[in-house]
Amino acid sequence: MENNIVKPRGGFFKQSFVVLLLIVSVYLDQGMMGLAPFINFEAILLVFGGTFLLTWTAFPLKEIFCPAGPHALRHAAGCALGMGVLSTLLGLMPTLWAEGNMVIFTKRVAAALAGLFYGFLLSKVILTQLAARLEP
Repeated sequence: MENNIVKPRGGFFKQSFVVLLLIVSVYLDQGMMGLAPFINFEAILLVFGGTFLLTWTAFPLKEIFCPAGPHALRHAAGCALGMGVLSTLLGLMPTLWAEGNMVIFTKRVAAALAGLFYGFLLSKVILTQLAARLEP
């Protein structure tokens, strides 16, 4: 008996639209300088790269790139949240330890929070939605 379940299409477009809405919302509120706290390459590398590596430790590459079910994506979503928290802590700890003026302190705290933002973005906007599409 052949399985005739039709999977919905257009997920990447819809997810990209949500990210675009976030960007436009910040831009309309604060202008181009409002996007500056989100441009934290260390957080992007830690969250996205760390999520991939942690998922790779639990699942083979084939299952990550061509998942047969939602298990690998749900695992990756959990890893993304964890890496977001870890990235934020790694940014906050030296910031809170260092001495400096208040302007530099607040900018460093804002940059550290970008890790949490990317962790939630990757987990809740991207990976969890992809996993939901693979539910039986």
